[in-house]
Amino acid sequence: MPSLNQAEFIEQAIESVLNQPYKKLELIIADGQSTDKTLHILKRIQSQDSRLKWFSSKDSGPANAINKALSQTKGSIIGWLNSDDLYTSDAVTRAVNALIPSEYVIVYGHGEHIDIHGHKIDTYPTLPPSLSLKEFSHGCFICQPTVFFKQTVFFLSGKLDESLKTAFDFEYWLRTFGLFSGRINFINHVQAQSRLHEDCITHKMRRTVALEGMQIISKYLGTAPNHWVKTYINELLDQPQNTWPFNDLHQHIELMISDTSAYMTTSEIKQLQKYIATDLRLKTHSEQ
Repeated sequence: MPSLNQAEFIEQAIESVLNQPYKKLELIIADGQSTDKTLHILKRIQSQDSRLKWFSSKDSGPANAINKALSQTKGSIIGWLNSDDLYTSDAVTRAVNALIPSEYVIVYGHGEHIDIHGHKIDTYPTLPPSLSLKEFSHGCFICQPTVFFKQTVFFLSGKLDESLKTAFDFEYWLRTFGLFSGRINFINHVQAQSRLHEDCITHKMRRTVALEGMQIISKYLGTAPNHWVKTYINELLDQPQNTWPFNDLHQHIELMISDTSAYMTTSEIKQLQKYIATDLRLKTHSEQ
């Protein structure tokens, strides 16, 4: 579990792990030197349950923190849960039963988005592992906290890519799906709840999410479709203008196209430019 200043949510996340009916587990938390009440919470819970292990040291981001924690794991099956997310009851038992004994090395299930109060927002758009890698070009269909994998996966596929600030899990799925095709299982049950709030990566770094997603798709599939840019722009337009992290929308869009053009075909770029010049102009005009 990577953590940085998540005192508001981390105790709930920890409880969702330690309260699992499956008791033969350990929870390793890699804290990035939190300055809120996180460390006090960790000390208190650890004094009550020795299965919790934690350390606090400077890191370069969540991927680096997760790699540090992964290097210390002793169990044969591993999952990682963000410090604001939750496992559902029996999630660990279901994962263990799906992986041992079997030829499968990775398993994932359904996920839900929840708000800061833990209320369900929607269901994550999960798809089964029988689909080809090309399906990833439309977006990530795996809810990260639902994933469990055997320790051999980490040894054989390597660490998370620490150069990525937001989409390191997405890159790991494409990498491992390619390496372990046919050995990925699916649990038809809600395994975890992913919390959406103003400070989570999905919201706070939306542009970086889109850029890194296209970069990864281009790396593994050759090119990325332009809908990643369209989706990003339309999400911006759905937000109040005073919340935009820039002053000039046109300039921001042009920069986005420039930054992603290397990942798209010439045809995709032309279609995107046409969309921005016609459909997008009509949308922005109607909103004014």
